[in-house]
Order: sequence, then C-alpha cells, then structure tokens
Amino acid sequence: MSAKKSRFDGLDVAAMTSHVKRTMLGFKLANVYDGNALGVSGTGSSGGGGSGDGAKGVYMFKLADPSGGSSSLPSSAASAASVNGNIAPPQDAALPAGEGEGGTATNNPNAEEQETANNAADQKRAMLLIESGVRFHPTTHYTQSSAGSSSTPSPFSLKLRKHLRNLRLENITQLGNLDRVVDFRFGSGSYAHHLILELYAQGNLILCDGEYRILALLRTHEYEVNSGKKGGDGDGEEEKTKDAATSGKEEVKVRVGNIYPVTFATTLTAESISHPSSTPEDAKRGILDMDAANAYNWAKTELSKVQLMSSAANNEMNNPTATDNRGKMKGKTSTGKKKKVIEDSLVLKALLLKPNSGVYHYGPSLIEHCIWTAGLDPMAKLSLDNIEYTLPEASWDDLITALRDEGSKVIKNLISGEGGGGYILYKTKASNDTATNNNEGKSSNLRLPTLVTNQNQHSDKTLLEFQPHILHQHKEQQYLKYATFSIATDEFFSHLSSQRITARADAAEAAARDRLVKIEADQKRRVEELVKEQERLKDCAQLVERHAEDIDRALGVINSALSSGMDWVALEQLVAVEQANENPIALMIQKLLLDKDQVILALPDIDNWDEYGEDGLPPIRNVSVSIKESAHCNARIMFASYRASKEKEVKTIDASTAALKAAEAKARQQLAEAQKKKERVQVLPVRKTYWFEKFAWFITSDNYLVVAGKDAQQNEQLVKRYLRPGDAYLHAEVHGAATCILRSKRRRRKDGKTQVIPLSDQALREAGCFTICRSSAWKSKMVTSAYWVESHQVSKTAPTGEYLTVGSFMVRGRKNFLPASSLEMGLGVLFRLGDEASIARHANERRDFLLLEQEQIFAEREKEMDEIGASDTAMMTLSIGEQADANEEMGIEDEGPTPSIENQIEDISSPEDDVEIEQPEPETSKVASPVTDESNTTKSNPQPSKKGTTELSRGKRTKNKRAKKKYSEQDDDDRELIMMALHGGESSKAEKKGRGGRKVAAESATQLKAAEQTVALLVRDPKMIADTLDENVQQILAKCVTVKDAKGLEEVRWNKFDADVLEQLSEMETLVEQQAAANRLLNLSDTTRIDNFSASLAGIIRTIKKHGISFQDTNGSAQHGDGKQRKSKAEKQAEIEAWQEVLAEDGVVENDEDNVDGAVDDTAEIGKLTGKPTADDQVLHAIPVCAPYSVLSQYTYRVKLTPGSVKRGKACKQAVEMFLETKKKLQLDEGTKRDHALIKLVNENEWVQAMVGDVRITSAGASKATTKQKGIGK
Repeated sequence: MSAKKSRFDGLDVAAMTSHVKRTMLGFKLANVYDGNALGVSGTGSSGGGGSGDGAKGVYMFKLADPSGGSSSLPSSAASAASVNGNIAPPQDAALPAGEGEGGTATNNPNAEEQETANNAADQKRAMLLIESGVRFHPTTHYTQSSAGSSSTPSPFSLKLRKHLRNLRLENITQLGNLDRVVDFRFGSGSYAHHLILELYAQGNLILCDGEYRILALLRTHEYEVNSGKKGGDGDGEEEKTKDAATSGKEEVKVRVGNIYPVTFATTLTAESISHPSSTPEDAKRGILDMDAANAYNWAKTELSKVQLMSSAANNEMNNPTATDNRGKMKGKTSTGKKKKVIEDSLVLKALLLKPNSGVYHYGPSLIEHCIWTAGLDPMAKLSLDNIEYTLPEASWDDLITALRDEGSKVIKNLISGEGGGGYILYKTKASNDTATNNNEGKSSNLRLPTLVTNQNQHSDKTLLEFQPHILHQHKEQQYLKYATFSIATDEFFSHLSSQRITARADAAEAAARDRLVKIEADQKRRVEELVKEQERLKDCAQLVERHAEDIDRALGVINSALSSGMDWVALEQLVAVEQANENPIALMIQKLLLDKDQVILALPDIDNWDEYGEDGLPPIRNVSVSIKESAHCNARIMFASYRASKEKEVKTIDASTAALKAAEAKARQQLAEAQKKKERVQVLPVRKTYWFEKFAWFITSDNYLVVAGKDAQQNEQLVKRYLRPGDAYLHAEVHGAATCILRSKRRRRKDGKTQVIPLSDQALREAGCFTICRSSAWKSKMVTSAYWVESHQVSKTAPTGEYLTVGSFMVRGRKNFLPASSLEMGLGVLFRLGDEASIARHANERRDFLLLEQEQIFAEREKEMDEIGASDTAMMTLSIGEQADANEEMGIEDEGPTPSIENQIEDISSPEDDVEIEQPEPETSKVASPVTDESNTTKSNPQPSKKGTTELSRGKRTKNKRAKKKYSEQDDDDRELIMMALHGGESSKAEKKGRGGRKVAAESATQLKAAEQTVALLVRDPKMIADTLDENVQQILAKCVTVKDAKGLEEVRWNKFDADVLEQLSEMETLVEQQAAANRLLNLSDTTRIDNFSASLAGIIRTIKKHGISFQDTNGSAQHGDGKQRKSKAEKQAEIEAWQEVLAEDGVVENDEDNVDGAVDDTAEIGKLTGKPTADDQVLHAIPVCAPYSVLSQYTYRVKLTPGSVKRGKACKQAVEMFLETKKKLQLDEGTKRDHALIKLVNENEWVQAMVGDVRITSAGASKATTKQKGIGK
C-alpha cells in the first residue's frame, strides 16, 4: 500500500508558509544546490527540470543567520549525536502524546532531547528544500558528499546563485485564496528578487526581479485564453488580434522577459485590485453568507445542472446512429469499449468543491472535516430527486455553521502557527511470516540465511499522509505526532522515498527466492525424467529377452524381404495383408521405421499381467528394436543404455547439488544486497563535509591545516580561492608534485581585525613531507626535499612571451628549501566531537608552543599600547587628521593605513628577500613550467596589480574625491532623475537597447493586460500602506526619507520603502513596538548613511520581534536610540567572518581586497576533530585522513604506509580490518564499540580518496590482514 498523499495542498502550504516566516526570515542565502548533488531524490510528481537540471525539480537552499554564525552542533548531525558516549539511534522528533478518540499517537522517549538539539542548531542554519509542484520545507535529511558537491550545478541553480546569493529572505507569502503558489522575496529595495513556487499540476519554479519580470524558470508554458474567460474581464473579444480571432483563443506565455501572470496562476482577480487589503476570508464567500434556505436552493440549482449535463451526455452516447467525423460510434471509445454512463448525482463533498460554493479553497480534507463535524456523511449521494430527504433544508444550517466556524478556526490556527505541531498517519504492515512459510512449503530443502531485522524504525509502517492538523476523519487512524509540521513533513518525504526503496528490495528478495525454487524444481524434474527413462529401458530390455524367438522371426522376415529387393511400400502392404490373415508374427509388427533401420514391435507384458482383469489379456507395450541386430543384441544395447542412464543419474544428482548450492549462494548474495538496501533506507542526516575534504589534507601536530590539490584544476582553485596573506605555498622540484598550502593561524586584535601569526617550523616540515609523498617521488621511492614561499611570491602572471597552463604558477623571489624527509605516511581516523565539553577536553591535544610565545609577545605589545596616555592619543589623532586634510587639499592620496606596532613585528620564519639566486637558462618553449621562479625579481620590484583594478592619475583621484564630497547628499534616485533631465527626459542608450540587447517580440493585448494586473496586485504602492499606519509612526518614517529637491522644497520619498516591509511594521502586535522601530530607524538615519531603508527597517523589526523592546528607548533618545551599546567593530567583524565561514564551507570565498586582514581562521573548526576520543566524549562521525606518520603518533587508530605495490582499495580494506580487529578475550568498552560503529559507517570511497597511492602497510598486524584478504579472495 502506497502513500495516499504525496504533495502539498492549500492547508499544508499555509502551515509551512507560517513556519518559514516565523523561523527563517532574515536568514541570508549562502548557496543553492541541485537535489541530486545532496542525495535528495524527488517524489516523481514534480515537474520541470529536465535531465541534468536538478533532481526532477528538487533544489536545496542553504540559509544561515549572518549574525549567528556557525552552530556548535550542526542540524545535519543533531539527530546522529551520541548520548553518554554511545551513538544515539536515529530519532524522529515525535513528541509524547496520548490517544485521541480512537487514534493512537506513537511516543518517542528521546524526543525532548532531540528537539532541544535541533532547535539550538536550527536557530543558526537551515536547509530549505523546494520541489517544484510537490513541496517545500526545511530538511536535515541530505548528504554533503564531496563527489556530489563537486559535480557541475544545473543552469537553473547557477542562475539562482547569481541573483540570490548573499540576499536575505525578507518575506514569504501564499498568493491567492489558499492557493498552492508561494512567493519568496529575497533582498530589499533595488536588490529585491522574487522566487515563485507553483505546487499544482506539473509545478514550476520562477525567478523574477522586483517588478515580477521573469528572469529564469524551470518550465515554459502558455495559458490558453478564450473570449470571456478569466484574465479577459469580459472584453477579450475586442482585444483579440487577427490571428487569435481566427483561432478563437489567445495565449498568455510564461517565459523569460514577461511579467508573471498572477491572475492566471492563482485565484487573484482584477477585482482584488480595488481591495488590496482583503484577506482570504474576504474572498467570494458563497454559501458562507447564505442562510439554510438559500444554500438549499443553491444545491438544488447545481444538482439540476448536473442532471441536465448527464442526460445530454448519456443521450448522445446511447444514440446508435450518431457517429463522429471518423465514422466511429459515439457510444464507444477509440478502443471499442463502451463508455461509462455519467451519473446524475454528486456526493456532498464534490458538491462543496465546486468553484462557486465559496469554500472550494478549503480543499477536500478540510471540507470533509467540516462535514463530519456537522454530523453528515461526506460521501452521501445527492440528486435532484433525493435531496429532500437525504439532505433537507434543516441540515444545511448545521453544515454552514461548521463550514464557517470550524473551517475558519483550522485555517486561523495554521496561519498563526497554533496548529499543535505536525502529524504522520500510518498503517502497520502485515507480518512477513506467511510469505516465509509459503516459500518454505514450496522448497523444504532450502536453507537461506535469516536476515537481520531492518533497523529503520518505520520499516513496519506504511506512511499514508502528513497533516498539520488532526482532522475528524483522521482520529480513528494511527498517527505519529511531531513538534512542528516542518519536522513531520521532512520525516514523511524522507521515509516516503525509503518505502519505495524497501519495496524494490522486497521485490528483489522475492525474486531471488522464487528463482531458487525454480532451479530446485528444474533439477528435480531432470532427475525424475532420468529415473523414468531407466525404468523404460529396463522393461524394454526384459521384454525383448522374453520374446527373443518371436522377435528374431519378425526381424528375419523383414530382412529377407529387404534383401530380395522388395520396395518399402510393398513390404508395408505385405505386413498389412498378413495382419489381416492374423499371422502372429505380422501382428507383432506395430510400425516400420525403415529410414531409421528400426521397427516398433507390440510385445505382451506377461510380468505385469493381471489374469483377473476386465478382458483377461496381458498389456501390450511397444518396443523399438533395430532390424540390423538380433533380439539378444538389442536387449544388450538396451541394458547398456540403462547402465549409462544410471551413471548419468548419479552425475546429474551431483551436478544438481552443486548447481543448487551455487544458486543458494547467489540467492544469499542477492538477499544480502536487498537487506543492505533496506538498511540504507534508514534515512540518517549524514555528516557535514568540510570544504577541504575534496582536496588532499591533514592537520599538523601543532594544529595547522594543510591542503593539497589532487589535479591541475584543484591546484588552480587552491591558489585562487584559498591562498591567503600569511599562508605558505609549498612545492617540490619533482614531476607531479602538487600545490600544497599551509594555512596560517590568526588572532583577533582589539580593533576587530585579525592578525596573521607566524608559521611554525614543525608545521612546515610536516607539510613538506606531505608535498613530497604526494608527488612522483612516492612511486619512485626517491628521497628529496620540498620548498616553501610566502603567498605574495606566487602569481599567475607569466613572463613576457610565455603563458601558464592550468595549475601552473610563477614563484618570484627566494625559495626556502626544507630538510629531506623520509617517505612515511599513515592512514588514521579523526572523530568529530559533538558538544562543548568534549571539545574543551581535547583543547590542548595539538598544542602549538610557538603560538604561546607569540601570544606573550602580542600581550606585551598591547600592554604598551594601553599605557599610552589619552592626551597623546588625542594629539596623534588630531595630527593625523590635519595631515589627511592637507593631503586632500594638495591632491595627495594616502598609500595605505599606517602599520601598527603589531604589524611591525618581524616574521621570524620569513626569509630575506634581498638574497639573489642563480638565473635560470632561457627555455625555447613558450610554456612556463608548473612552478616557475624569477630570481631577478627582488623585494623592490613592483608586484603585479590586482585583477580588475585600474590605477587613476593623481588629478583624477582628486577630482573624484571632490565630486564625491560635493554630491554626498544625493542618493541613487536623485542621480537617476538628474541624468534623466540631462538627457532630455529620455533613458540612456543602454536602456534603449533593452536587456542584453535581446529583441523581444511584441506582446499581445491579453499578455499586456495580464502584466498590468500582476503589477497592480503584487507591486503595491508604499504610500498606500504607509497611510494605514498610525499617524505618529507615519510622521517618524516620513522624516527618515524626506529630501529636498532642486528648489529647496521637502519631498517624502516613500518609494525608498518596500510595501512588504511597511506591512510587517503594521502587523507588529502593539503600537509601542511600531514607534520603537520607527524611532530606531530615525536615529540610524541621523547618525549614519542608509542606502537601503527597507533592509534596515526589516532588520529592526526582526530584532524587536526576537528580543522585545525592553531595552528600547521609547522616547527616541538621540544618543543611541536604544538602551544597549551598539555593536563594536570587533563584533561586526566577527559577524562578517562568521558569514565568510558559512560561504567557505562550499568553497565560496569572497575576496575583499580592502580587508586582507579579515580572513577566516580554521583553528576553531579543526579544533573539533580529535584522533584519540575518550569514552566520555560525544562523537558524531569518523573522518579518514592520510598524513605523515609522525603526525599520527597520538592517534588511536592508525597504520603506517610506505611505498609499495598494494592498490589503494585493497590497502583501505586491510587498514579498516586492522582498526576493527580486537582480541577475542578482550571485552570492548562502550567507547571502543562506538568508535568501531562509526568507522564501519565510513563510505569505502572516502577511504580510497584519502589514501596516498600504491602502498605497503608496515604496521603490526598487517600480515594477518593480508592473509585474510587472500582467503576471502579464494
């Protein structure tokens, strides 16, 4: 039994929209993924998204709170967290619940712990899943494998990333009257974009700009418009073009460049334009505004229409003389089958689902709930003849009351978020014992293994529906209760796909069993046939011996006739004549097979003769004998065939036994694979993959991160994205040496910026060993040394006349060669810690002693800076300001900030740049080597300019400064108006050409009218929304956006606000909160320059909703505007770095060249990884790592690797077996069991990707693992 419900309805959309609005507004979009890249499969009902374009329209939106940064416990791993040192089983966030009127709610004892963990994690991060035409909800059931994340995104994903990345989710709206259309608004002001999700029919996902002009979409289609239909407002006949007039219809196209036709996609109509503030309850109410009598008459009218349509259709179908234009009978379909008779009745539920009922937007579920609440049967058949006694006028009063009160109550609870969580309805699966017994009855000799029970906790259930509210018709069913509707939906869809996988696994298991039964039956049939053949040969041979004399006579007659030259036909005639004369020898001849030299004789079987039978005659058996042999010779041949058949029987039985064993082994393998598929169905939130795992990486013994590229493309990516100031670039003069980067550590100064800490010599040596081992020196067993340079010495600028290939770079200046290192690597296991206590327990595991010395030096320097007097600081500031003013007047621009004392500390690991090295000989080839150095480039030589920057002359720089100062009061709108005036009221040349210079075909009148209606309905005037606000709030906001025009008159620019933001302000609970938000915005506008008033006001509204106004200065104090101190530069910088960390997880690095000191530090994240976990630690998952063996000296699980001939896959299997090998008498503690379980969960591909190459395992126990592998191979 499959799920009854597999996509969202209107109520689900309302509930999920409310949930997302409460929990995700203000989150920034970090990235967009295709569903298949994160292991998320579609439900099969989604539309759009062709091959390679998402997972059938499934897309994942990674959102994060920019002020919150990364969570200590990621949501993707929250449910996999361990408790008391053990791995916690996968838990659904089902909350304890009692029985509800016959329905059973399943309890979950660990639900509260998981809910707390999930809530703590979800406050910072969220992954929003959107499937076109099906669903949208936050999810934790996805995988972030490096293989999937490295695949090329679909074009639509790239388009979404281009327009939406780094924008906040400002609002989410359900369009229409509970329609299945959702509008996600990202960004504010000029950066506003709309992502429209359609969840009906084939579905669609449409990206629009702020004016709802389509920028990209999944599926292009058209709405066909007939005259007088929706969208034409009755005058469509006059607006038709000539072509449309001939065809009788027009088309409204949904394509790139057009305005989204909201009046065709939703129930919004042109009448809604005059009532922009109307709610779904204010829509066409139908029977909700009627009394019982009018509702009863309306029902009779609708039933009379149904009766007329039914009679007309049935009369046309039953007319035997009527044929269609193809000559076929109208009473039959194209396949010849008789058409189904159309009934003249409707069930009550279908009657209320008619569009003019006024409650059709409730949907089938809610309408059925209201009908049951009124005490009626939803499936009661109504017709014009039986409505008087089936649903009399008195019953309509209760029905209307239930529809009005109960329906509005449910909708209000869902929209307000008071629905009470989420629910999954399920049905318990039937036991498989019956099927097993049937299989055992078919084949009693089969000995198939007993499979392990599926660990998926929903394996015994068939999930039917997900609901945000338990309706009346669901109370008798079993259900699971969850904390929120979001969790319930996520669990349902994740296990819905698992149900399909389980069904396929069950089918494969049944096929394997059936195949085994068929093989056994076939082998048994062959043996039985051999036995029957043996019995036949034995009996025939005995009969031939008993009647040998008569057989010899018959054979003699036949042979003599043939010897005399008698024809075959004449011989047959002679035999027939003699048989007629009752010649006993002729009567024995049954048939002559002279072409085969055989004759079939009818011999009486005296041994099996029953003298007291019906006729008293012995049975006759036909025996085929050769005419060239005597009777005894024929008998001897038959006995020889009998003995050969006996031997064949023995061989067949042996072969059957072997074949059956092979079939059983294959069946076991198939059953094991099916069981594995069932076990994989256990949908666990898979661990988060770090950005550096797609490269070759390890962590040094003093906690530095080392990253190396695996190919030329990764080398290019490493240098362009991840090489920061202060990092070390390592390479070796060996063929195949990879680009290796040693990531430096950073400390935060008091001004909020980060400062680079010098690299340690030990980290450089270990990174150099890693570089050598990742080159061709490993295979050739050549001991050599690597070198390192600083980041500014590496560039992509080739010498004149040469060019650099992908993965090749220029190295200028001195190379710092490291000591030669031995070729010794190791494969170890790192474990991700899950709580703060465990992280603190391993804080000093990889201590950097050089860092301790540097911290002392920095502390002393900061102390000296603090001792400087305030007066000296003020004088210094004044002098610097005066000098800056003087420089500005003279046209001199500062070269950069004055280096601080901390920045002037000499880098103890930096080489002297003034040392020249030998000039290399010029090469004939114009292609530079992968790593090329220019020894004649010294420190004084200018570095190549930054990409994308143009150096202006001194006069132009001064002119730009003066213009910026002169027009500082103008914003973008003012400048646009001035430029329009300068061009004589015309737009610029670029605007005349259109977007991208593309020629757009002329739109039809209906298309233009649909666009006008969309703009009128969705692009609202902020002034109209502002007029609905309180007068005081309106005045405060007006002060924020009041500017002076050219004549000096004040003008209020309400268009600087988005209408949605003003609506959010009006929806705040109290007037005090509205005034506090407006005062806060006014204070900000007085003290700082605000470029986007909508974004600032939306942020203030979110802050007040989250923290309240207890700290807010309601009197509008001009000092700060609130009672707490504003964020310091350090806090703001910390937020920027937290957001950079979120982007860096996906390899997205925003290179802010003006803030090179604000780079992300890796220490905090890699500090959560340990190589020697304890039993008290909370461990989330295991990560394989390959590093120099000296680095792994403290790891619990490690093996030593040297150059050898064992391939990576086989070596990984041996290493894992060594990790899991334990002594038989040794009893494992809980921590070791936990570690082994996590190691088993690591994918085999992860081990292979981490391995260095062809190796030889030299650790203790390697020979045993090798021997075991050989035994398995045999």
